Amino acid sequence: MKNILFVFISLTTLLIMSCEDEAPGAYKESYIVNALLLVDMPISEITVLRSLPIFDKYNNDSAKVKNATITIEGDDNIFNLKYRLKEDGNEGYYAEDSIYKVKPNTLYKIKITLPNGNVINGETTTPGRISWVKKAKDYLQYPKDSLKLPSTDTISWNKVTGNDFYLISVSCLDTLQYGKYLTPKTEELNRRVYFPIASEKRYRELTTISPIANTHSSVVWAAFKWFGLHQVKVFAPDYNFLKWFIQSQVKQELDPLLSSVQGNAYGFFGSASLVADTTFLLKNQP
Repeated sequence: MKNILFVFISLTTLLIMSCEDEAPGAYKESYIVNALLLVDMPISEITVLRSLPIFDKYNNDSAKVKNATITIEGDDNIFNLKYRLKEDGNEGYYAEDSIYKVKPNTLYKIKITLPNGNVINGETTTPGRISWVKKAKDYLQYPKDSLKLPSTDTISWNKVTGNDFYLISVSCLDTLQYGKYLTPKTEELNRRVYFPIASEKRYRELTTISPIANTHSSVVWAAFKWFGLHQVKVFAPDYNFLKWFIQSQVKQELDPLLSSVQGNAYGFFGSASLVADTTFLLKNQP
């Protein structure tokens, strides 16, 4: 559930250089933590990355820290985490107790002991549960007039105590197939939603995510990059997760004040509750 969201919040290289005594190529190794707990889901996909020298060729696998010792304490339990590469391609640290589900309104603390002995700490209090009041329709018709794109339809969810902001994400689940989801099925292929000034880069990321200070939203057509099958998620984030979203999506440069872990590290240990549903975006023309 978190994969898409973590593609665009993982910052994998940091350069810490002295402007006085050290050579231009010198750097001090640092670490980045991406740790999100989701209410009513197992503890999973926590990642720890190390910075790499900026003058060396970047290797993503070299940045991954796979031999840290990680524990999470909360709900009168201590959970040991182990690094795993799963068959679906997801990887990271997973709780050995795969049955346990994260509780709402509960304090959790993380302790990460790195191979060099350094320790990273953080804590989060999980939000209350979020639920749909009104789900997205099974089928949405993209407006025939693509210049006006009038707002239509709405989704809504319950107010989560203590949350003034929510995150809405829209993800295309299948950029190839289109007709297989229709009734009756056809062989029609999917295609992009046309935007006059869109670059190729726009379509490479299949998810659009935005903050909202309401418990309802009309359909924002600009959130869709493809037609076809989509997943809509609404997150009720804790403050740590919200800060890191601002860090990666708004500020887009490293600000230690937006981190929520302590130690020689940047990143976050946060939590959220979420609801998800699917909808199908119909083409405005064949």
